[in-house]
Amino acid sequence: MVSETLLASAFFAAIFLFGWRLHRSRTPRAVLSFGAGATASYVFVRMLPELEEAGTVFVSETVDRGLPAPELRIYTAALIGFVLFYGLENLVSWSRQEREEAAAETAPAEREGREWSSPVFLLHVGGFAFYAWLVCYLMVRGISEEPLPIALYALAMGLHFVGVDHSLQREHGGAYMRVGRFVLAAAALGGWGVARLNELSRPAIITGLGLISGGVVMNSMVMELPREKDGRFWPFVAGAVSYTALLLLIR
Repeated sequence: MVSETLLASAFFAAIFLFGWRLHRSRTPRAVLSFGAGATASYVFVRMLPELEEAGTVFVSETVDRGLPAPELRIYTAALIGFVLFYGLENLVSWSRQEREEAAAETAPAEREGREWSSPVFLLHVGGFAFYAWLVCYLMVRGISEEPLPIALYALAMGLHFVGVDHSLQREHGGAYMRVGRFVLAAAALGGWGVARLNELSRPAIITGLGLISGGVVMNSMVMELPREKDGRFWPFVAGAVSYTALLLLIR
């Protein structure tokens, strides 16, 4: 189990470090759409049932704390994750407009020098670093009684991270290549390392699962659905059908 989760975390780190090679191929959009389809399958066929199971565990674990609406805690956390990443995407969109307006007045070298230290870049990369960290932490410290095989989990989240890496590289260019991708790779490995050394309380783990669930849904939508992202319908369907078939085979 330890070696499997470590390999999966290293796989995620490698995607961030070397994903740019895939993005330079001739058909990256089809690959991204296939990955988005597989992620959608994971969300609806596997993740949503896990949220229901985790919600039941949260209620039993906090029955003596008098928390308001404990049965809704994990769904509230999922909503918060969704809203946070939606807000981050809007912040990045606003920043993009500002950069485009100032581009004509700023030398390319100066623009790149400012980019990696800008608050928006730090927030964008930092948000996804926490996202990668939490994904790897929950891979080790999940609460499901019937956990998904690590290989299938790594496949779904790896395909998802290919899309995340592509989106960050396209948005931040050289700044992401010089700084951002190393931060995300370190975060993925760091999530695994912290999980091996320390276990959070079960209510905290369940809340983290909710946050990740909302983030996965939001980020999949951002990367695949808008027209300007040039999504591919049939690769998306192929990814969804293929991954669903894998999930059904292991039942």
